[in-house]
Amino acid sequence: MAESKSPIRFIGSLGNIRSYYDSDLRKWIYSTKGGANKNLIKNNPAFARTRELNEEWKGNSIWAKTVREGTDGLSHLKQGRNNCYLLKIAERIQVMNHEDSMGKRRIESSKFNYPLIGYSFSNKHPFNEVFIGETTLSITDDRSKVTLSLNNFISKNKFSWPEAIRNYRIYLNISVVPDVIWNESRRTFETVYSPFETMCRTSVSEWMSIEIDPVDIEVITEFPKDFKPHEKSIVIAAMGIEFASYIEFGSPYIVKDCGSMAILGCF
Repeated sequence: MAESKSPIRFIGSLGNIRSYYDSDLRKWIYSTKGGANKNLIKNNPAFARTRELNEEWKGNSIWAKTVREGTDGLSHLKQGRNNCYLLKIAERIQVMNHEDSMGKRRIESSKFNYPLIGYSFSNKHPFNEVFIGETTLSITDDRSKVTLSLNNFISKNKFSWPEAIRNYRIYLNISVVPDVIWNESRRTFETVYSPFETMCRTSVSEWMSIEIDPVDIEVITEFPKDFKPHEKSIVIAAMGIEFASYIEFGSPYIVKDCGSMAILGCF
């Protein structure tokens, strides 16, 4: 793989060369086709470890999908290729499992969730560069309700954004992510509770002005009253910030890229 600095650029394939623009890196990339063919990987003993890792990759993909879909209530605050980074986090969690054999290792985020905390879904506007402030998260014993608090919050100089901003509002998204396990009878990875239906909820504050006076902000999000998160699962709490350049006649003028978001806690 190489970076293109040539004035001749294209998207697609030309002979054995593939070219594309990487929006995260903001570079044109050239790569060549090649590598072992599918039949060789599937049957050759030399690729046994590759087959095991490919199988675990499927489990990682299932886990990453539950995180992505659970945070879709803040999809307008996501930028960039989040899936590849979530797959890396899944792999970090998976390698902490020393009980299962290679190719069948569980993704137990209910035990090892700290690689997720602080993850920003915006590559273009990383959350820790956009927002500087202290937040408090609290959750009920049954994990059904989460409260996000910003006490004595002075919004002046707490936000960094490339455009002029005068207003902001705070989102709190909560979602359930189950562990992913190997089902020996089916010879495949699946969520520990199957079939699994995405469970998530999102709340948002009122629009507020950026100013020097301190305010207390509290955003509460809870699951439906008849739902309680099961064991071998985590509740993810993600905070989002949306910006407006100004508000006129009650209508906010949302800035380009909207804002940013990140996972603040896992319970």
